[in-house]
Amino acid sequence: MTDNETPRIVKANHLLQAKVGIGSIDEKKIRRSQKLMDNAGVDFVPMAQQYLDELGTAIEAARTMTANDTPKKKIQAMIEPVMQIKANAGMFDYTLVGVLANVMLNFLETLERVDDDVIAIVDAHHKTLKILLGNNMKGDGGEYGRQLQAELKDACRRYFAKIASNRQTTDEAFFIDGGSA
Repeated sequence: MTDNETPRIVKANHLLQAKVGIGSIDEKKIRRSQKLMDNAGVDFVPMAQQYLDELGTAIEAARTMTANDTPKKKIQAMIEPVMQIKANAGMFDYTLVGVLANVMLNFLETLERVDDDVIAIVDAHHKTLKILLGNNMKGDGGEYGRQLQAELKDACRRYFAKIASNRQTTDEAFFIDGGSA
């Protein structure tokens, strides 16, 4: 926004507030809820593996386009399992998995077509998550995690740079970190 532009005021929607009420949440309830989550005995890996299987199927389907397929359908089929992984990883302390899924989700949501390079990037992401989950790699992965995140972002940047001449711009929207998963 430039200095000459008038800011646009958006009226807040209070639907969520109406559902949950106002004020703070009792700290005892928060601790009790956290304790329940910590001791629930739910294993993220089998859940994530199911989503990775779905992603693998979507990747294979994206390799072949039929008359009834559209790029949008192929992309959406890859988005859904990635979105589920991103949504659940953080709750189980798989921060790196969630962060990588966030980068991939933003990449996929920006696409308009599926080509061999897109498939290669998504497939590399798929294989990376399988390795991380297979090794039960919780947390942010430290320096290794930062390198993986940087490599995935760089692969996405290279892809957008390659198609920039067709789009007239490199879409950088997915590089907003937004914190952890």
